[in-house]
Amino acid sequence: MIKHNIKVIDIVNEAKGTKTYYFERPEGFNWQEGAHTHIAHVGFDAGEKPNRDLVRHMSIMTLPSEGKIGITTRFPSSPSQYKSKLAELKIGDEVVLFKLGSVLTLRRENRPVILLSMGVGIAAMRPIILSYKNDKTNVPYVINVNVDSSKEFIYRDELDKLQDEDYNNHWVRSRKEFYEKLEQLVETEDAIYYIVGSYLFDKDVIQRLVGKNVKAENILIDKKDWSIGEFLEN
Repeated sequence: MIKHNIKVIDIVNEAKGTKTYYFERPEGFNWQEGAHTHIAHVGFDAGEKPNRDLVRHMSIMTLPSEGKIGITTRFPSSPSQYKSKLAELKIGDEVVLFKLGSVLTLRRENRPVILLSMGVGIAAMRPIILSYKNDKTNVPYVINVNVDSSKEFIYRDELDKLQDEDYNNHWVRSRKEFYEKLEQLVETEDAIYYIVGSYLFDKDVIQRLVGKNVKAENILIDKKDWSIGEFLEN
C-alpha cells in the first residue's frame, strides 16, 4: 500500500464548525469525480497495528485540475480524537493519504442526474458538478438539492454562479421542504440519483425513491460497503 505524507496548504472556514482543508497533491496522484480516500494523522501506523481512531474515509471535494486535494468536514461539539487532532492542524503540518476509490463517478448515459445531499454531504457532489460543467457530454442536465437546517449552505456562492439552463441548485432548510422537492423530482423520467448524507438520511431517501418505482441500479450512494438492498430492509 502506497502512503503519501502531504502538507496542509490552506484551511478555509466554510461555516460555523465547518472547515475545508487543502493539501498538496502528490506527483502522479490522480482521481475521478466522486472519489474518496483515507486521511490519517501522522503516527497512526507507529504501533504493531494501525490506530484506526486516527484514520477517516473522506470524500475528495476537488478535481485533479485544481492542483490540490480538498476535504470538507464538520466538527461536533464533542469531537472524536480524530477531529480534535484535525482541528489542531496548521498550514505546513502533514497528514498521511492512502487508498483511493470512487463509487460516485458521473454516469454519462444520456440521462438526467439528480444530486441529493444533506449538509456537508455536498462535498462529494462538488466535483461531480464541476466535472459536468467542464464536459456535459451525454448528461442532458443536472439538478443539485442540498438540505441543511443550519441554513449555512456550503459552497452556495460558488455553485450558484455555475447555474445555467442545464444545471440548477435547490437549497432547502428542512426535511419537510426537501421531501416536497423530492416528490417533484422523482417524476423525472429515467433519472440517475446520487445520495450523500447520514445513514438514516440515505435509507429514508432510498426507500422513498424505490417506493416511487425508481430502480435500485439507478441509485448511487457513497457507502462502498453497503448495497442498496440493505437500505431497503426494515
